[in-house]
Amino acid sequence: MNKNIPVEEPNNIGIPLFPAGMVHLYKAPKSFLNDLDLTQITFQKYEGQTKLRSEKFNSILMQSGFEEVKSWVEECANDFLTNVLEMEYEEFFITESWLNISEKGGYQKMHNHSNSIVSGVLYLKSLPEHPGLQFKRPASEMQPFISLTEHYSRGNPHTATTLGFPCTQDTMIVFNSHLYHGHDESKVESERVGIAWNGLINFIQKDKNLYRIRFVKEDT
Repeated sequence: MNKNIPVEEPNNIGIPLFPAGMVHLYKAPKSFLNDLDLTQITFQKYEGQTKLRSEKFNSILMQSGFEEVKSWVEECANDFLTNVLEMEYEEFFITESWLNISEKGGYQKMHNHSNSIVSGVLYLKSLPEHPGLQFKRPASEMQPFISLTEHYSRGNPHTATTLGFPCTQDTMIVFNSHLYHGHDESKVESERVGIAWNGLINFIQKDKNLYRIRFVKEDT
């Protein structure tokens, strides 16, 4: 449903129209890494680089020992949906999650996450020298033929094509799954460890006569 939202324009500041998406940072209540036993996890190597990830179809947050992390991730995801995106929904659930270990030389090409509405990355181990997570705005045919990118006096989130966020230890970055993101090659000797996840929601059914997509967990 379209809504007419009253807005008040601050002095000398325009109102950004239709932003690409939202990003929010959450500080973990504790350092989770010391409570997790990563030696029992089976890893797969990214082809052609030094980056490792846990098995693709074995959701890491569903494993024994990750209950506290999963609970906090779900709490943050619900806050993001309710207070950042301001969505009305019935249920949020994590559809997949995996552990990444990025050693020196590891990188991540720009990509987004399909079959998901909200995603996040929790950095269990990271140094300030590690490359940040970059979000890139895809090219749009609605932009003028004359590029304006190099003519702005300073960068800001409303006109930039790329925005980067530091991957601070014990911090989680939550964002819309359709946003393109990635990171440069790591030049740091120390590894970075993070948990990435995707999630979906079931919407509130206000009209029982309408067909809506609804997800049901199968018994296994």
